[in-house]
Amino acid sequence: MNKIFHYIKKLPFIKEDNAFAQLIRTYIVGGVNLVFGLVLVYIFQFFIFSNIEIPLRTYLTNIGSFFFGVIISYFLSRKIIFKLSSKKGNLKEFVSFVVTNLINLIFPLLIWYAIDSYKPSIQENELQFLLATVLINGIILPIKYLIYKFFVFKDSLES
Repeated sequence: MNKIFHYIKKLPFIKEDNAFAQLIRTYIVGGVNLVFGLVLVYIFQFFIFSNIEIPLRTYLTNIGSFFFGVIISYFLSRKIIFKLSSKKGNLKEFVSFVVTNLINLIFPLLIWYAIDSYKPSIQENELQFLLATVLINGIILPIKYLIYKFFVFKDSLES
């Protein structure tokens, strides 16, 4: 196991700190966040909020998973994407991160609203629901990276 970690640490996108390496790490962190978020979404959608009617259940699911996910995402983004100390962030940066991540909340809610108008059965089928969630989140990931780099973590990266 130690050899695996040693090999991983030498990979260019892990070791280097250029924009391309950061973007690759953004997708890695995004993948971790996505898996964590999908677990939360699944638990909320099909267990915790299962007695609530659709589409309200889907909206509550997205809001609930957002709040848990944004906190984890902040620390992973600081540490892994931008190689900053996870302990040295400040309140202004965290608030900017949360505001930026409202994209992760609002955009999916708008998409789910459109899906509810077109084909609401997608929200009831577990596989279709998870696939749609993956596609929606994959689309906005590069946009979030640019916002993180040039606005949210800009001051920390410059110091």
